[in-house]
Amino acid sequence: MDDTNALDALEELDDQETPEDPEDEVQGEQPQEESKAQTEDAAAKQAAEEKKRHDHEEAEAKRKADWDAAQQKKKDADEQAIAVLASMSDADAIGASVKRTGADLELITRRNMKTSVTQYVQALCKCDPALARLTMHPRKSMLHCFRYISRKAKEYLDQEMEALDEKPEGNGYGGDVPDDMCYQWALDYFRDQDAEEDKGKEEKFVPKPYCGGGKSSSKKKKEKPKPEPKKKHDPPKPAQEQISLFGEAVEAVA
Repeated sequence: MDDTNALDALEELDDQETPEDPEDEVQGEQPQEESKAQTEDAAAKQAAEEKKRHDHEEAEAKRKADWDAAQQKKKDADEQAIAVLASMSDADAIGASVKRTGADLELITRRNMKTSVTQYVQALCKCDPALARLTMHPRKSMLHCFRYISRKAKEYLDQEMEALDEKPEGNGYGGDVPDDMCYQWALDYFRDQDAEEDKGKEEKFVPKPYCGGGKSSSKKKKEKPKPEPKKKHDPPKPAQEQISLFGEAVEAVA
């Protein structure tokens, strides 16, 4: 073969494309497929999380609306009761007041002075329709009235003991409170539209925080496999000696 033919043969070899290995193509496609699957999985998790958060926000909005409606209902009931009182005749207001204060007294176990205070208030209501209407206020009651009197009595006794430079014995207070002061405190209570005893615990709407997304941090502890009990090996049996026919001692195999 001359030099010209040899050069042509080399050019033909260079011009031929090297065939691609099919295994290399498969290996190149696998990372792309895995990356696509991870992206789709992350998108699905994000969509599920957003839906969960949206559902929580909707539930909280409904709970807040229900709470607001309940508070408004209480307020409307108080306003309606006050409007009914304003429309009552004096005779009806007096009768309702006597009935209301008497019913409150039935709920009180320790009566003594409380009975006389209730009767005093009822007697005044019969000749004072304005006071009768005050006793019928939705937040007023004889139970609150006696709590008011007890608070005022404690303040009175504190001042008395401070003036006499005395200290209470044990866990209780000792002293006398004039009856006239108890009667006056009862009237003061019904005339006080901002008495502490009429204020219940302030209700507040407490939103529930959204808890989602993260994995639970509590992991179950893996139970350690119990060690298998060690097998007890029997102690080796002592070798037994046998006397051979030739008069020599030999060890018998156990």
